[in-house]
Amino acid sequence: MDDTSATKTGSNGSDRGSNTIGLAVAGVIVTFFALMPFVILVALYLFLTIYAIVRAIGPGAGENAVTIVVGFALITSTFATLLGVAIHLLGRSLTPKRRRASSS
Repeated sequence: MDDTSATKTGSNGSDRGSNTIGLAVAGVIVTFFALMPFVILVALYLFLTIYAIVRAIGPGAGENAVTIVVGFALITSTFATLLGVAIHLLGRSLTPKRRRASSS
């Protein structure tokens, strides 16, 4: 009897997974990480544009470097936190639930 057939199928004989699904998930992950710098760049540009409009309307002239640095730090840390939360939620949804031990 061939032992490799037992590793490729589950206990009920069904296939455990597909290479196509794995490649699709890998493609989504690579695309997400490839687009992430552009999303952060757009968010930073939006922040600077709004900051420039507010400074132009408000009293006083010139930029405040502390405000710009704090804004950049908040935006990048927000994206890092959102990425961590998304990974946590995806990992939690992909992890199979534990079953209670049967009482017999």
